[in-house]
Amino acid sequence: MALSSTAQTRSCPWCDSVETILVQRGYTGPTDEINQYFHCKKCGKVTYEIVSKTAREMRLGRFHAGGIYKDIAHQTRYQVNRVLKVGINEYLLYLKPLRSGDDTE
Repeated sequence: MALSSTAQTRSCPWCDSVETILVQRGYTGPTDEINQYFHCKKCGKVTYEIVSKTAREMRLGRFHAGGIYKDIAHQTRYQVNRVLKVGINEYLLYLKPLRSGDDTE
């Protein structure tokens, strides 16, 4: 994995490239995105940093700190670092990418 990431530059955990495009979470600005992620120009993978879930999704998915979040669409797995309740019906999952050799299950 890359040594560090700054607020402006993210390195891809899958191919270690720094050619990435960050999409920030927020309802103002160029996008109305509820999740925060970056897209690697070199390998084409999407890496999530923050994922928004409803209370119902939290119960059904059984998400908790230290657990595993699976992104079926992009075939990637993440460890849930933190779960933060930010509203009546919204939770934020802070994620850390897991490479295939980093499995903790």
